[in-house]
Amino acid sequence: MEEMINSDLVKALRLEKSWSQEKLATASGLSLRTVQRAESSGTSSLETKLALSAALNIPAENLMPTSSKTPQNRNTVIYGYIGAGIGLVCSYSAITYSVMHNTLPLGEAGLWYGIIGVFTGITCGVIGFSKQRGYVA
Repeated sequence: MEEMINSDLVKALRLEKSWSQEKLATASGLSLRTVQRAESSGTSSLETKLALSAALNIPAENLMPTSSKTPQNRNTVIYGYIGAGIGLVCSYSAITYSVMHNTLPLGEAGLWYGIIGVFTGITCGVIGFSKQRGYVA
């Protein structure tokens, strides 16, 4: 009988251990195809659920899928990008204001524009990398 499992959690725990699907299959005694199916479709047998929970060192009930009534914030990365964008706009506005009121020379303003742009680029790169690696939802 097929049961639903939290495939996102299985994948996140696997990646947290830096395991490939093949390594999880070996550790759990399951076939690679079974692990792939569990992660992609979120369905498995009770035996698969128990094997995965044992290999990942978590109680089997933790692999239950989250209820549809439970709000899931799947776009947490967007808040990082929004924060970086707001910070960039505020910083650029402050520098422009200072230049317009002759409290900051143009050459120094250019330097600050560049520093803030680099910092924002690095921040967005880290957010994107973290998302790609599965560190954030």
